Amino acid sequence: MYLHIGTPKSGTTYLQGALEHNKDKLAAHGVLWPGSTWADQVHAVRDLDDMHPFDKSPPDVAGAWQRLVDEIHAWQGHSTVVSMEWLVGAQPQHIQRAVDTLAPARVEVVVTARDLARVIPASWQEAMQNWSIFTWDEYLAALKDPESAGIHAGRRLWRQQDLGDILRRWGQAVPAERMHVVTVPAPGGDSGLLWQRFAGVIGIDTDDYAPPPKERNTSLGVVSAELMRRFNASARARRMTWKQHEYVAKQLLAKQVLSRRAGLEPALALPADYYPWVIDHGKRLVSEVKQAGVRVTGDLTELIPDPAHAREGVTPDAISDRELLEAALDGTIGLVDEASTEPTNLPDRLSDPDRLSDTVGRLGVLSGRRR
Repeated sequence: MYLHIGTPKSGTTYLQGALEHNKDKLAAHGVLWPGSTWADQVHAVRDLDDMHPFDKSPPDVAGAWQRLVDEIHAWQGHSTVVSMEWLVGAQPQHIQRAVDTLAPARVEVVVTARDLARVIPASWQEAMQNWSIFTWDEYLAALKDPESAGIHAGRRLWRQQDLGDILRRWGQAVPAERMHVVTVPAPGGDSGLLWQRFAGVIGIDTDDYAPPPKERNTSLGVVSAELMRRFNASARARRMTWKQHEYVAKQLLAKQVLSRRAGLEPALALPADYYPWVIDHGKRLVSEVKQAGVRVTGDLTELIPDPAHAREGVTPDAISDRELLEAALDGTIGLVDEASTEPTNLPDRLSDPDRLSDTVGRLGVLSGRRR
């Protein structure tokens, strides 16, 4: 039983896409990818960790962990793979419950990890897709001094990315010889190498399976990410609900529409003067992984950012109103197109393009407004 727990922004969506894409062939080879879709694993982890956005638990979350466990116990093959990156921040009592309920299955924990110079910008733009409104500068300050920061985002990132802490928490329930760290290849490396490394850990041969599908979780460019931040602030002020935001703003506007602009916009980059700081943290993480005595697949030096990749890119505060307006227009047109051609993508009360106009209209007031 392999439990892939993250970390976030370490190729998890890519690996989950590969596993789901090959679900039937994996089953034919004795490997279970449980749930009718990956969403069942998401619901199960929410149930296990008692994670409910804005304290609201959807009906399909209650009991979802036990349903997943029951499916695993009923499996007649030789192994199972579950992958959900929120598990990386699980509290000790939730970790113990996971291991206890999966027994007598032999639980092996897999942690994928990526260098912080790439994780930090990716995490900020992902937060902007998830209802957040803190600025890039506020985020960087919170990472450097998480306990004194006025936002929780810094503490959350370290809980999700501090490999030493993660291995210690999970190590209370799973012995070191059953824990694996898989490193994400350095920039410019073979795009399929992470899948090969992960497959080797879970005991499958990549030659037997179709290659992973095209990237499903493209990062937003810096202009679109800043647009989302301003959209979130305006939407909150106008009392948009979290559920509306999840379906329309995140899944449609950000992930399906604005993500198409990724090649047209500069990518957000960690400022060059932060590299000495992240290099020091990278060295610390490597040292703590070695001390933990866990199995390593890949090269731990890949967790230490290479200063040769440092560059001064466009920052959100340097974006012009014209650039924001262009992104807002693309977003508006894309949303209307999605609503017109794929109305089933929207909740019932928003499936009529006329009733979508209030949401779309919020994009139009964002350019030229500083928050």
